[in-house]
Amino acid sequence: MNYKSIVVELDGCDRLELTQEAGKDRLQVVGCAKLLQLLHRLKVQSGNEISQWPLPEGSSHEILLVRELILKATDQWSHPYVHEELCHCRAISTRIVDQAILLGAHTPEVVTRRTSASSACGTCRPDVEKIIAYRLNKKIDPAAA
Repeated sequence: MNYKSIVVELDGCDRLELTQEAGKDRLQVVGCAKLLQLLHRLKVQSGNEISQWPLPEGSSHEILLVRELILKATDQWSHPYVHEELCHCRAISTRIVDQAILLGAHTPEVVTRRTSASSACGTCRPDVEKIIAYRLNKKIDPAAA
């Protein structure tokens, strides 16, 4: 893959920065023990080239961050909502909603409790559901969308 720098982070907790130097991946990490253990396990199992790592399964924040890093490194990351503001009624940014999901808000109701997104008109709820599904690697029922 060809990229200069990829940053994936959980604000105030974990940060992964992947850069390419002379065609080789260089990963700098500041993070919790679980994140460091996951990265070590992937490196031991699959080598240093991040684009060759398998996508980890699960819903913990460290797995979601590493999955994002791998998808971005392989040019497969396609976040389902690209606008900066997700909830216009409450002026809640997409980043705030995404960070709540990384921290365990895995249902629209929990996202609403933690962020107040979709607590007014509800127009953004389908977008919240799409982000949750994308982050958790789940399919959305087209009939429900």
